[in-house]
Amino acid sequence: MKVPRAMICRWLPIPGLARRASGRDVQVIASRFRRPQSIPSRRSQDRILRSSPGDARPVAVGVLCVAGAVLSLPGHALAGSARDYLNAPIDSWFAFYNEGYAASVTPEDGLDVTARVRTNVVSQSVVLTRTMDFWGRTGGLSVVLPYLYVESSSGAGPAAVSGLSDIGFLWQINIFGGPALTRQEFASFVPQTFSSFHLYIGTPLGEYEPSRGLNPSTNRWTIRPTINFSYTPDRGWTWLETYVSGAVFTPNNAFQAGGANLLTQRPLFTLEGHASRNITPRIWLSADAYYNVGGETSIDHVPQDNAADTVSLGAGMGAQLWRGGDLVLNAESVVAKPASEPYAWGVRLTFRQFW
Repeated sequence: MKVPRAMICRWLPIPGLARRASGRDVQVIASRFRRPQSIPSRRSQDRILRSSPGDARPVAVGVLCVAGAVLSLPGHALAGSARDYLNAPIDSWFAFYNEGYAASVTPEDGLDVTARVRTNVVSQSVVLTRTMDFWGRTGGLSVVLPYLYVESSSGAGPAAVSGLSDIGFLWQINIFGGPALTRQEFASFVPQTFSSFHLYIGTPLGEYEPSRGLNPSTNRWTIRPTINFSYTPDRGWTWLETYVSGAVFTPNNAFQAGGANLLTQRPLFTLEGHASRNITPRIWLSADAYYNVGGETSIDHVPQDNAADTVSLGAGMGAQLWRGGDLVLNAESVVAKPASEPYAWGVRLTFRQFW
């Protein structure tokens, strides 16, 4: 029999060049939230793992792994947001503080064998980004420092953990439409349609205890490339955006919860769509849609039959508080999923300061 899915670790929104950087590959909820961010996606915390027909070992897994996002944060995994990747002047610094809350409830199995698993995740991250000139195009480097508090409960009882999640790094470069501009040149820059490439690397540097089923860290490397295409028909008043990303994961060879030895995960793919429009020069609103597919986990080479196939819808808003200071608020919820996947929703707040 299968055990609950290890969290499809995704950050709470990947840092954008200008707007926000919340660590979108910090996966916090199974199936969708990336990201993120994660939550157990199958059945209960007390399933039986069968490595072979004659070998059955109880595995009280709960949340098999929790990666630090996004925010993004989701999903997560917490998801991305509208205007994540707007252009910015080179040779500048951005500091981001991200906070999010995500909740998930798994379905019962219908056989009176397992109870619902309820998981709550409170995530925080600090991101520091430096913009620079890469061959005449705007680019940047970021470091993401995430912290998680996770609690999960089922018929087996509650469990909670908190600590530093997986530290991440992000490299990004504009493909077209975002020339490298100094602050003086940027002051007269007219926003235009553009596309950028973003490469996030998640490290196994968070807090991890091999024998514990619930951990802030995933204890593995994550590689997530993302390409965005952002179209504006009216010089930046309206944005129609698409983000396409895929994540690959190295094995967790120290996964020892419930007597297991190895946790692996297949690639996870995410498609996002965002439509946003300013209602005043300082405030904008957005409508957001997300689709996640793939990411099935295996424990000791036993597939867990928990691949994501979820659709989520959300809304957001952004406001310029003062010169160089922005605030972004987002919420999203799963609206379509396989019957065995968890229902999940989340909210997140990002504050950005430019200097």
